[in-house]
Amino acid sequence: MSTPPERVSREIRSARMNRRPPSFVATLVALAVVFAIAWMFFVRSGSNMPTPVVNGVRGTFTWQAIAQNASGVPRETGSFAAVASGDAGGRMTWENTAPRAGTSGSSESAYAAESRTETTFTRRTSPLGRRAKGLTTVGAWPPVWRVATRSPLDYQGLSAIVRAAVEDGDHAVGIKPLKEGARTVWRAAMRMDGKVIDVVVDQESGIVTWYSDGTETFTADVDWASPPPAGRTSSVGVPAGTPMKTVEADAVSYAKTPAQAGEAAGYDPLVSDLAPDGYARRAVATWPADYAPVYWLTDRVISTPIAGSSEPLVAQLYTRGLNWFTMEQIGPGATRALSSQFPSLLASAMGTQLSFQQATLQYGAFKGRTASTWYQPSGPSLFVLGARRAVFITGALTRQELIAYAEGLKPVPAGAGE
Repeated sequence: MSTPPERVSREIRSARMNRRPPSFVATLVALAVVFAIAWMFFVRSGSNMPTPVVNGVRGTFTWQAIAQNASGVPRETGSFAAVASGDAGGRMTWENTAPRAGTSGSSESAYAAESRTETTFTRRTSPLGRRAKGLTTVGAWPPVWRVATRSPLDYQGLSAIVRAAVEDGDHAVGIKPLKEGARTVWRAAMRMDGKVIDVVVDQESGIVTWYSDGTETFTADVDWASPPPAGRTSSVGVPAGTPMKTVEADAVSYAKTPAQAGEAAGYDPLVSDLAPDGYARRAVATWPADYAPVYWLTDRVISTPIAGSSEPLVAQLYTRGLNWFTMEQIGPGATRALSSQFPSLLASAMGTQLSFQQATLQYGAFKGRTASTWYQPSGPSLFVLGARRAVFITGALTRQELIAYAEGLKPVPAGAGE
């Protein structure tokens, strides 16, 4: 009995559809290997940790000293607010309780970034009576979020260290992801300046909500649902008749551009075209460079200058949201003076700074030079010394972002309009 032609046709089509080429299994195996390698090298190696963009933050805080001193145990409670424009404000009350005598009081403080002015009004009560006074500081560096009261922004550098350590898988910082209510946080511990520092960092915002170093603790209760409006400004109401003192930061001289700062400093400063996305140069300034190389590399306090040059230091401030980093540099004369003492300063940094590492820069004005990176309270930091310039960068950048920024450094001629 013959098979119907239509059945033969169906069987042929079915066989064609079910048949696989001989290399199909090998292809599946190869793809599996590729995905496994990608998972190992990209997922397992740690995610990129860019600085979170937060344009405003507010809430309340508690600060507590752990050890008692002659006046008792200092304790502060208060509120804070800051916006991306650089404006900030805060209020706090404090008390030092002791068996026989103590002090208490309150402070209000606000910063206006446009005028670079910080105003603080303080009421103080002690066994000697009550008094009130005001202080206005104009022109201090950096010109953002400067208030006399506490806030999570005081610990921004530690938050950047945690992000950098997560990104690099750096075991110099112990890190554990946790849940804190509805928020995901990192609990981190590190040894710095002879102390073990513990912090809790909110992963989404990068805001530090808890800090402890064995001598003090800070706790922030952030109002996540209602950040302050972008245009909000803070002010301090100083009662009439209050004694006011004004302090001008005359050592700091602001410039409109790096080129203008270079004219004042007597050398063409370096600028980078590789700042991370979203960061913009906020301010440029100069000031005497006598002590710069020492506070860059070590924690030592000295009484005599080291640079041996009258050339000012040129500083640049970059901000994105509530985060910032600075670059400071010295010119040819100060760099020559530093070169002879650099080996001992570098050896000190190697022995004392947390997670000290070195890398050879591949591009820019310092191509072929060795850059040193480490962690310090202001954040991940980088130092590089060339023949005519030395540069120090610190703040909210991760270690990888620091190196990328340093590889974008180039000179700006003194007459340029940049």
